[in-house]
Amino acid sequence: MTYARRMRLCAAVAFCLGSATPAVVAAGPYAPAAAGDSADTSPSAAAALERAAQARARGDWLDALAIYERLQAASPADGDLYRLRTLTLADLGSADRAWALLQARPELFDRAEHDRLQANRIARLAVWGGTRPLSESDRLRDMQRAEAAAARIPGPATARRQFDRLVVLNGLEQHEQAAALYRTLRDSGVELPPYALAAAGDSLLASRHPREAAEALEQAVGALPDDIDTQVVLAYAYLESGRHEDADAHLSSIVAAQPAWLRAPGARIADPNWNRYAAETNLAMVRAYSEDPATAEAMLAPMAAMAPSSPDLQAKLGIVALQRGRPTAALRRFEVAHTQDPRNLEARIGRVEALAGLGRLRAAREAHDELLATWPDNVHARRLHDQFRQRTGWQVDAGFESGRGDGDGGVAASPLGNRDGGHDVSVYSPLLGDRWRVGAFRQERWAEFDEAGGGRVRDLRHGIGLRYRHDRLDWELQVARSDERRAGSPSVDATGAGLTAGWRFNDHWQARIEVAHNAPGASLQAREAGILADTAAIGLLWAHDTRTGLGAELRQWRYDDGNRRESLSLDGHHAVLVRPRLRLDLSGQAHTGRGSRDDAPYFNPSRDAGWTVGAQLETRHWQRYDHGFAQQFGLAGGQYWQDGSGSAWVPSAHYRHVWALGHGRSLDYGVTWSRPVYDGNRERRVAFDIRFHWGE
Repeated sequence: MTYARRMRLCAAVAFCLGSATPAVVAAGPYAPAAAGDSADTSPSAAAALERAAQARARGDWLDALAIYERLQAASPADGDLYRLRTLTLADLGSADRAWALLQARPELFDRAEHDRLQANRIARLAVWGGTRPLSESDRLRDMQRAEAAAARIPGPATARRQFDRLVVLNGLEQHEQAAALYRTLRDSGVELPPYALAAAGDSLLASRHPREAAEALEQAVGALPDDIDTQVVLAYAYLESGRHEDADAHLSSIVAAQPAWLRAPGARIADPNWNRYAAETNLAMVRAYSEDPATAEAMLAPMAAMAPSSPDLQAKLGIVALQRGRPTAALRRFEVAHTQDPRNLEARIGRVEALAGLGRLRAAREAHDELLATWPDNVHARRLHDQFRQRTGWQVDAGFESGRGDGDGGVAASPLGNRDGGHDVSVYSPLLGDRWRVGAFRQERWAEFDEAGGGRVRDLRHGIGLRYRHDRLDWELQVARSDERRAGSPSVDATGAGLTAGWRFNDHWQARIEVAHNAPGASLQAREAGILADTAAIGLLWAHDTRTGLGAELRQWRYDDGNRRESLSLDGHHAVLVRPRLRLDLSGQAHTGRGSRDDAPYFNPSRDAGWTVGAQLETRHWQRYDHGFAQQFGLAGGQYWQDGSGSAWVPSAHYRHVWALGHGRSLDYGVTWSRPVYDGNRERRVAFDIRFHWGE
């Protein structure tokens, strides 16, 4: 919850509770003093007291206080004036001063007055606890004082004290306790005032109970229509409940109803409408979180151009840039916001995420540690901490695949054989020195070919790996050895080694290289003949954002039999439709290749080429924070041409389930059907694969 949000909630407490005893002329707490009190009974004093009573009846607390101050100065021992002055100070909102005066002469006040002034003081402490401190070390001091003061009140907890405690727990960011207290009051049939409902809704949302939060907040906004912060929190409750359309419509209606500028009658200069600003900027963020960051950026960028010194706008634009896959641009925004206001929590969290996304883990860790030291109990800081641990912790990947193919004429020419499959498992350590990981892996590929008499060709490897990433550079070195005894293949030198490396030029361009000896991706047909291969590749990647990208790769295979095979491939993708529950991606791929030998004992076209275009529809059926389930449906088609065999259409389709199991954890599986053509022979192929991933 933002500071502004807490301030308004606590101000509502002070207003509602401070006004709980209305000024209805001189009655109740304003009754005349008991006989025996020293009092000025002159006609002028009586007239002044009458004017003060009338001022109280109108709510003119300052006028009434001025009269009491003047009379008190003339009669400092007058207990009645002392009492009326103290109660009027409480009505004005000067809870601390009123409480101090009560403690100086407690005998002048009855129990109800004592309890009311004590509760007002607690509410006022909560107000100060919700404002932005000059020093972060004092951030929760007044809220903690309010909690301590409330705990010292003897006797059973009244409804008002329970409401105060709910607000204080919310301000202390003890959201689970606040949510539990709200449920207890609600289930007991207690009717909560609007300010308590607003605090409860905020805590329910922070503790990840968005549907309950929406129910409480809907009641609160009905009674607090001008409280923009409660309106905004309600929109986020809708959003986190999966009600994206309701969140958008809710804030859009506020934006439409609020003018951008406010001009008082006769004023020459208009003032900005901060309610409109809060609704519009948060509407942009709702759209960003609804899979439309481009629209959010288009809404926020003009505002930031007009107000470049606004840390709030800079931080929000940084969040949007991160969502679009542009960490460098995001970090610039967060740095500006952090410089302008070091207390901006969004900027602090965003700096950690952007630095980590750029591979600058040491700087990210320092920013993370500083954030946790300052905001140890903040729900957003704690979630960032959990995500940071996942990013720097163990990395585990495991996969399995199996396929079956056959030719229309009963003979399969596929380099994958009639049946094929494999598995792989890799485990890498947590981050070492903020740059390194070490790990081990096992992988196997196998295939069955007709000409092999039904036997299997295997490539089973065990190896170790070393990964490095810092700033623009990342690389991975792997060394592996084939288990020839278990593989059953001919005796070959099966030691393999590979290096892949990447260099990030900026948010849009990246280059990659790969070199490998005894490469694991070489033809299994060649391996059956005792032929291994080395490979080298260079690639260039361009990404406009997370929706659009292009890639190109030039690769050469150098087989032991002297064959040199080169290929050039281009591929691209673009998301044409992105919604919270629906995504449609188009993709395209083109390639050409050639081999230097025509008599190789494995599939090796002297020249070939092809292209495909495809579409994938993803439907998200369930989503709750980092957990979710989606289905993917894909179709693709194109042409493949092989020298000496002509060209043919090659269709394919796939269907997958995708499970999000938490931040950095996923499970997906699916089936693929295709009709490839090899040496002019069309084949059918059906394959199943499953993959599990742990770690970011």
